[in-house]
Order: sequence, then C-alpha cells, then structure tokens
Amino acid sequence: MALYKRSEVWHYDFTMDGRRYRGSTKEKISSKARMIEAKLMNEAKQRKLTVQRRTLTLAEFSKRFLDWVETTRLEAETKKYYQSGWRMLAKTPISGVRLAHITTDEAEALRFDHSPANANRALRTLRRMLGKAAEWGVISAAPRIKLAKEEGRSKLIDSETEFKLLEVAKQPLHDILILILDSGMRPGEVFQMRWEDIAWDLGMIFIPRGKTKRSRRYIPMSDRVIKALHARRNDQTEGWVFPSDSKCGHMTTVAKAFEEARELAGISKAIVLYSARHTFATKVMGATGDLSLVMRALGHTNAQTAMIYQHPSLETVRNVVNKIPGSMLPRHNPRHTVVM
Repeated sequence: MALYKRSEVWHYDFTMDGRRYRGSTKEKISSKARMIEAKLMNEAKQRKLTVQRRTLTLAEFSKRFLDWVETTRLEAETKKYYQSGWRMLAKTPISGVRLAHITTDEAEALRFDHSPANANRALRTLRRMLGKAAEWGVISAAPRIKLAKEEGRSKLIDSETEFKLLEVAKQPLHDILILILDSGMRPGEVFQMRWEDIAWDLGMIFIPRGKTKRSRRYIPMSDRVIKALHARRNDQTEGWVFPSDSKCGHMTTVAKAFEEARELAGISKAIVLYSARHTFATKVMGATGDLSLVMRALGHTNAQTAMIYQHPSLETVRNVVNKIPGSMLPRHNPRHTVVM
C-alpha cells in the first residue's frame, strides 16, 4: 500500500489478493488522496468477495451445511428439521441462486404447500444456511429472512369428532391417535417409541429424547393406551412400537392416512393430527388449572410456548356469567316502559 506524488497529484499503488491496483487519485491534498485510496481498497475487497460468491449456489453450499448439521451437537430432531427443510428448498428455484444474490425479497417469494408452519421449516433452514455462510466468510452478511405468520392450531377434537375419527381410522393411525389424545406426546415421539421404554408395572412411557431439555420425561398411560399397546405388543420386549421399512426403521408420518380418515369422518380440514396434542393440553389444564403440570406433560421449558396449547372452554365464561348476582345486572329502565 503506497501513495506517491507525481507532479502535484497523488497516485495510489497497492496489491489485493495477488492483483495490483494503481492509478491517479486526481487529488493534490494528501488527506483526500488517502480517503480515495481507502475507498478503492474497500471496493477491491468487495470485488474479491463477489468473485467468490459467483462460484457457489445454495445447492452447492448445502453439501457443506448438511455435513455441519450431521457432525454438530444439535439435537437429533433439530438435525432432521434442517435436513427436511433443505429437501423443501431443493425443490424450489432458489436452490440454483448464488448465495450473494439471495435477498429478503427472494425469500419472501418462496411458496410451499400445506401450513405456514411447514413453510417456516424451509425458511428457518434457509436462514440458518445463510447465517452459517456469513459466519464462514462465504458471504459478507446474511439477509433478513422473514417467517410466515402462524395462526396456530386452535381447532380442538371434541368428543363427537374423536368418535368419528377413531371409528374410521385404520391401524396404526388408530393407536397413534389414542396415544396423542391421552398422553399429549408429539407425533414424532410416538413414532419413535420403543418397547423397552415402556414401564408396564408403573404404567408409564419414557421419552428419552426430544426438542427441548424437558422432552426427556415420563408420561402416564391411560387405560385405553395400555389396552391398545397390549394388543399391539405380541410379547415383544424391545424394538420399535411402530416399525416400518423406512431407513430409520420406524414410522415417520401418518399424514395420508389421517387425511383419508378425516374425509371418511366428514370433519373439517382444520382438524390435524397435532390437534390431538392441543386437545390433551386443554383438558389437563381445564381439569387441574396447573400450567406447570401441563408443561411437564408436554415437555416444555417455556411457559409462553405451553400457553399456545391452552384453549379454555367458553363454558367457563358461561358459568361465571350465570353466577353474577341479580343486583349486578342492568336494571329495567322505567323511561322505556310503554304505558297503555
């Protein structure tokens, strides 16, 4: 890096990444010449980054990102979350876009099937990928990735809907639905159940892993859960409760079976499998009024997260209104009396 004077004008001469830059600043004052030199050096750095960016698309970068996901200390469920998110991104045009060209607008233009929660799986993965790219110096900075607004699964499964679903649900959906309704387990936790994690003498199911620190927990079994598992057991003492021919060896989804059962039962599409978990939480909260108990049952560490699952019955409001003393109700206004 050097500034030198030729006649009365300052010139610059510096090397960046093996490339030499030299020329006139067209300035006669050294302080102004140094400002121009600093600006030119910064532009040279940016051009260097741009050249690097041109060699890397999101799909190409995914190989490094997925290797990091596989080898890091992330929870198993989190790893699956990012792997699934990438599979969704890989099916979109953004997979072929170079990292330097991915902007907030590019991300907002992405469209995914199903719920906003499903879209956010891909968007959170994209956000993490770009964050790692910036952290590793592949790009200068990561753009802001906005998530889709999730309204929440507020629809509950009432007694009539439960009866209709269970009446038409085929196995293994029938037993999976009972487990979630009576235990509040996440679908993924049910799919990964093993016979050796069931304490029959205690009437408990042990969840050895999950999304949060509190996911590792014991859950009591209801009478109908015990009955359903006994019928499925066949004297087994180890292995998956819901095995499949998948790579992992256990079931990973019953989405198609649930959609078919929902259609046969003639119930609203607003009802999803996860509604069973919400229903469990609502019933336990309504019966006990103990949020900490609900948090332990659901495996939550955050009270705000647990509150999402609470849907207090409006029957409570009705009971309160009915108990209001007559003296507190609006009195009849004699000015509105019609005199015959």
